[in-house]
Amino acid sequence: MIARDFRASKTFTTFVVCISIFTDILLQNLIVPVLPYALSERVGLTREDEVQRWNSILLAAYSASLMVGSLFFGWIGDRLPGRRTPFILGVAVLGASTVCFALARTLPALLIARILEGLSTAIVCTLGYALLNDAVGVEHIGKAMGYTSVALSLGLFTGPVIGGVLYEYGGYFQVFLPAFCLIVVELILRVTIIEPEKRSRGPDPSQKALGIDAPPDFGTDERLQQGSVTDEQQPLLPVTGHETNRHAFSILLCSPRFLVAVLSLFVLNNIGCSFDGVLAPYINDAFGLSAIHAAALFLAIALPMFLAPISGALTDQFGAKWPAAGGFLIAVASLFLLRLVVRGTNSPFMKLAILLFFVGVALAFAMPPLRAEVSKVVEAIERQNPGIFGPHGANSQAYGLMNFAIAAGGLIGPLYAGFVRVWLGWGAIFLSMGVLSLIMLVFVLSLSGESTSHSSRIAPELSEARADGAP
Repeated sequence: MIARDFRASKTFTTFVVCISIFTDILLQNLIVPVLPYALSERVGLTREDEVQRWNSILLAAYSASLMVGSLFFGWIGDRLPGRRTPFILGVAVLGASTVCFALARTLPALLIARILEGLSTAIVCTLGYALLNDAVGVEHIGKAMGYTSVALSLGLFTGPVIGGVLYEYGGYFQVFLPAFCLIVVELILRVTIIEPEKRSRGPDPSQKALGIDAPPDFGTDERLQQGSVTDEQQPLLPVTGHETNRHAFSILLCSPRFLVAVLSLFVLNNIGCSFDGVLAPYINDAFGLSAIHAAALFLAIALPMFLAPISGALTDQFGAKWPAAGGFLIAVASLFLLRLVVRGTNSPFMKLAILLFFVGVALAFAMPPLRAEVSKVVEAIERQNPGIFGPHGANSQAYGLMNFAIAAGGLIGPLYAGFVRVWLGWGAIFLSMGVLSLIMLVFVLSLSGESTSHSSRIAPELSEARADGAP
């Protein structure tokens, strides 16, 4: 009994989801330093431009697959009665991608492996987050998102290091031996977890206070009209579950509060990933610094992510607005100062390390509350209009949209930074990103963490349209 209670506990669910995120991101980045060698030594590409082109294509294929997969699995996740089964099946996708990478000797095989890797991450970051939200509840989701941010960062920055070392001292296939071990561990953990039951909401408090009873049950479709509903099952609106689920994406995207959250996450990931394409070549060209210096600077960005649980706890206590706004404020100051570290600057490495550390602090403080805000918006809309998202809610779809925005930031960030540096220089990159962060700071202060009025504004309009027979 104790073991069963522990397997269904918030702590164990949070641990399993964090391990899943860490494993998935680590394996995704394990191959990054090895890809150029795989293309030349295993596939047989001889020209440097061919290796560079296909390396870029394979990296972009992951982001594109993650974007499409996030929307698809988000859509699927809210049409299933439980999230545990597809979450477990995600391990099979991760295992298939790893096998493809380990055995691949052709370009199509590497491309398929990278696409499967993106789909695996999409499963973890939609169904995994939704499962976590079901377990801890919206009142504790901020701190839980803080822990997932730590897991993600650990996987992101340890993956390339482990992959590079194993390839250097062991060879290509040896790179994947720890990957297979982690997949087995993750499978055991995902099978062990017990999915939490849907929490009941009970009768609408306002109706109960007025002594109004819920209307009778009129059958499978008509029961969605009941006023006495469970938390993610039965709305007051007179529509079927099929109709409400069909409109979930549009309802969320018409919420200003939700849009601010996902656009902010897009901007933040755009900033974080922009350094991937420009930092190492810039410090080499401008200051003659080596790859070791570049690694140390990337570590300076990564270390502050251990502050993410603090930001998440503050979010649960005070709401998303102030932690997210504080993160953006730090980002604005750091980015504006980064543009001043140019050729001829004294002690450039030290100045870059300090400023990049504060960029990492900004990401650590802003991202967990904005991730938590996504689920809080869904909860606010459903509280205002119980069951509007159908029998299984819209958390998976909300996280799907969120991960689509984050993946888009990861895809666009390095490209944008690279092109801007070539055409306008280092300073222009961070001037533009600082201005963009300042704009998002204003939106966060204006709309984040509000009452349900903004987040549920679309619902009454949708209800009226459906009452008139609109699709």
